[in-house]
Amino acid sequence: MTPPEPDDWQVRGVYHETCASEGYCPYYFGRDKEGGCRYFMVFRVTDGKAGDVDLSGVVAIYIGDNATQAQREALDRLAVVALGGVMMKRVLGVHYVPIEIQQGEGWVHFRMPSGEMRMELTKGLDGSAVRLENQTLPFLSNVKAAHAPFWHWADHDRHFDYRNRCGTWADFEMSARPAEPSQPAADRIDVAPRREKDAVRPA
Repeated sequence: MTPPEPDDWQVRGVYHETCASEGYCPYYFGRDKEGGCRYFMVFRVTDGKAGDVDLSGVVAIYIGDNATQAQREALDRLAVVALGGVMMKRVLGVHYVPIEIQQGEGWVHFRMPSGEMRMELTKGLDGSAVRLENQTLPFLSNVKAAHAPFWHWADHDRHFDYRNRCGTWADFEMSARPAEPSQPAADRIDVAPRREKDAVRPA
């Protein structure tokens, strides 16, 4: 099977991110972070297709080893182009690894060979999740504030270990949009501009 072209895909699901910032990530407010950032992000694809390949149920960019061969062929390209590629200056690689996900009411815990992260929703005075309205990343909606009691990651000769950091829990949707005749393929992705960050490390 030939991997789909970058303009032939659509994915949606749940997004989790925490980073090294003790306060909320400045990228959600349209500001850059001096010196870049270290982070742990997870795209949980609940519904998606690349060409004729169903991508539902995968986790990227460290992709669960339950992905079929057809899904892997599609994701090898899509993960670099979309899930990370348009957000980061550099993608260090795509790995297929076992990923354990535990989830309860208002919390989620990810484990994989190179990292681990627990995330809990931040609750307001009325007991509901604290929300971020009108933020600047167009592929996110229903954006909720979260707390990461801990996260750590070690791969590509890097080792990060943090406790008590802010995080984001949101819905995401990305797709290729129809290309204008003079528009380069790299400019057709319907997502946010690239971020200045150290490396890609979704679970």
